[in-house]
Amino acid sequence: MSNNQKFKFLMHAEDGSFPYLTEYLLRKYFNPDDEIVKDHLILGIAIKDTCVQPVYTEKENTKLKRKRSDGDSDAKDSGTKTSSTSNGKNTIKPTGYTYSTKSLEDQTRLLPGYRTLAVPSFDLVDDAKIAMEKETVNRAKNAQMSKNGPKAASSTVPSVTSTRDKLSLISPNGLQQITPVMYAEVSNKLQCDSVLALYDQAHQDEGKKRKAAAGERSKVWLEKFIGALEPSETKSTLWAALSCYDSKWSFADSINYLSEHQQSCEGIAIIGWHHIQSRDERVDLLRKLVNALPSKSNLAILAASNLSQILDAARNGVTTIGSSLPVTWARSYKALNLSLSSPTGSQEGQNMDSDGCIDLSNEMYCCDASPILPGCQCLSCTDNRYTKAYVHHLIKANEMLAQILLFGHNLHQKLFLFREISRASYEGANKLEQLCSMIESQICGKYTDTVNPR
Repeated sequence: MSNNQKFKFLMHAEDGSFPYLTEYLLRKYFNPDDEIVKDHLILGIAIKDTCVQPVYTEKENTKLKRKRSDGDSDAKDSGTKTSSTSNGKNTIKPTGYTYSTKSLEDQTRLLPGYRTLAVPSFDLVDDAKIAMEKETVNRAKNAQMSKNGPKAASSTVPSVTSTRDKLSLISPNGLQQITPVMYAEVSNKLQCDSVLALYDQAHQDEGKKRKAAAGERSKVWLEKFIGALEPSETKSTLWAALSCYDSKWSFADSINYLSEHQQSCEGIAIIGWHHIQSRDERVDLLRKLVNALPSKSNLAILAASNLSQILDAARNGVTTIGSSLPVTWARSYKALNLSLSSPTGSQEGQNMDSDGCIDLSNEMYCCDASPILPGCQCLSCTDNRYTKAYVHHLIKANEMLAQILLFGHNLHQKLFLFREISRASYEGANKLEQLCSMIESQICGKYTDTVNPR
């Protein structure tokens, strides 16, 4: 990795745009022309939950049977032929739905100028798990209405539904089958700066054959996707996908395959890394990957579940790190409270959780007149505009303004963190390690996992 490489935060953008923030707040606090936004922020646009909507397509089908009515029955009995409609035309049967879209700027309130990356999903296994949980809840509700009572929740492993030619995406509009060619068409219309090729993904507990099949499909789909992009006039750069849960032999084979296609891709996105339970195993996988790939390879992780994973990824050669943490923290009424300029940390050190956040729903902040983080220049902390006590009041009053202020603060601090990581990396690996160690020292004792030294 080059020392002057800028680390980028891949924020999961819901519905293809920023959550919570209005155009005015975006222009004022996260303007795409601002240096920190330009250098360190990428909006992740997931096809499964963006502005892409199903469009009904109607086709003539000459094999459709004439719709029968009461009049038809009478006519049949009397031997008389009648038309299926009053104007003599055949009834057209619905033939289904397909994805369609226009550019993001035409469909959303997203300001032009932000860097964007289109992905099928940030994690297919997570989507399957959420769908299973929702189905379990619905079944339990239905069972409670019956005499037998609720049934036990299923412990089935979440499985991604796919064939050699199609992947089933679980979207807000239902289960949608999508092919590499269809995905390429949608990606072209979205006009994102970069796009991740369609990929298959296996759960860690699934069998070797399923994992091997997922790896092979991802390779086939990558070639089809490259072929679909070549004749187009798209300016999007391509990222390839590498699943963490290939079998040992197919994982090495996938790395060799992606190395051969290095020139066709901007980088490689690691899928499912956050599912690996052991911190040592996560770090070991990154080190093996960095050693196996050419030195100038760009690596990305689509989803990091906590601050520890972000730091470990940055330490071990990953320069684009995706997460939904700013939104997740805001919805949990948490504010990132790290101090990146002081080894001793912020004054709230003892109250921080393992992600370096404080919980402003806690009653201890009901009379706290200090800003969320002294010195922070976000929309919440600038000029001491909003105090912890005020945000606590908004939370207790169930006002959405609390989440708006917390999201703005968390995103600002996340970008500030990535800027400091980039600066430390420019000064060398030792400086980067010192920064990460200083951050971990502020939340010392909060981690439950360890990592072996290099």
